[in-house]
Amino acid sequence: MGNSKAIGADDRRHFFKTGFRGAPGTFELSDEQLKKLQVTLLDMLKDFIEVFEEEKIFYTLSGGSVLGAIRHKGFIPWDDDIDINMPRKDYDRLKEVFDKRLGDRYVLCGPDFGRGYGMSHVQIKKKGTVYKAFNELTMEDTGIFIDIFVLENTYDNALLRKIHGTFCLMQGYILTCRKTAEDWDALKPYLSVNEVLKEAFAKKMKIGRLFKWRSLDKVAKRVGYWYSYCGHNDSKYVCIPSGRKHYFGEMYRREDMCESREAVFEGMKVRIPKGTERYMEVLYGPHYMDIPPIEDREIHSAVELDFGSGG
Repeated sequence: MGNSKAIGADDRRHFFKTGFRGAPGTFELSDEQLKKLQVTLLDMLKDFIEVFEEEKIFYTLSGGSVLGAIRHKGFIPWDDDIDINMPRKDYDRLKEVFDKRLGDRYVLCGPDFGRGYGMSHVQIKKKGTVYKAFNELTMEDTGIFIDIFVLENTYDNALLRKIHGTFCLMQGYILTCRKTAEDWDALKPYLSVNEVLKEAFAKKMKIGRLFKWRSLDKVAKRVGYWYSYCGHNDSKYVCIPSGRKHYFGEMYRREDMCESREAVFEGMKVRIPKGTERYMEVLYGPHYMDIPPIEDREIHSAVELDFGSGG
C-alpha cells in the first residue's frame, strides 16, 4: 500500500542505491565531483594493475566495470566505482605482498581484517581520503575505494554445492543483519525519508541484535571462512558469494571467469572475463548493451567526500 509495499529481491540492490535520496545530512555527487572521483579511481586502478602484473596476480574487472569497458570503453558515465574479480588463491597472494607493495598509500579491508569493516567483499581504500556512504558510517577506514569480489571454489557434487551454498547464504545474511545492528544508531537518521527502507533495515537490525553476543569482526571472519571453505582449485564451477546475486545467482564455469581477455578502459589496457557475454547476461539480462533510462540509473548519495591533500 503506497510506499509500504514489499521490495522484490531483484529490485532490492537498486532500491537501496536510490532510496536514500533526500535523506538529511546527505548530498548527491555533482558532475564535477563524480568526474574527479572517477579520475582518482582510475589512478588507483593503474597502481593496482601494475602490482598485479608484476606479482602474477590474476584479476579481471567485475560487474559494472566490465559493462563499462564493453559498452562505453571506460566508466559507465554515471558510475562512481570500479570493481574487480579475483580468485581466492590470487587474493591470498595479494594479502602476502600488499603491505610491501601498496601499504604506504592504501589499506586492504575485508572480512578477515577486523577494524569494524563488517562486509563480505574486499576493498582497497586510499589513505588520506574519505568517501563515506551508508555502509561506512561506523568504519575505521573510510577512504575512496575499489571493490574486490573474490571468486570462490565450489563443489562439483551437486549435494555438497547445495550444502555449501546454503551455509554461505546463511552466514552472509547474518553478517548484514549484525552490521545493521552495529550501525543502527548512526544509520537511523538517514532512514526518515523512506518508510520502505526503514522497515527493511529495522527487520535486519532486530535479527542482528540476536547475534550481539558475537563481535561484528568475528561474524565477518566466519563469513570468510565459509565462503572459502571449498579448496578445490580445479572444480568445474566458481561462484561469487559476496556478489550482488550471491552464491547460487553468481555461479559460473571456471574457464569463463578464471581466464581473461583484453579490453580497454579509459584508454588503459585491462583484463575482463573470457566469458564476459554470459557474465553480463547473468547480472544485467540479455539487453545489457542498452542504455537505461535516466530514472533507472543509480543515484550516488554520500555523507562525506574528501579527496585529500592531493585532490
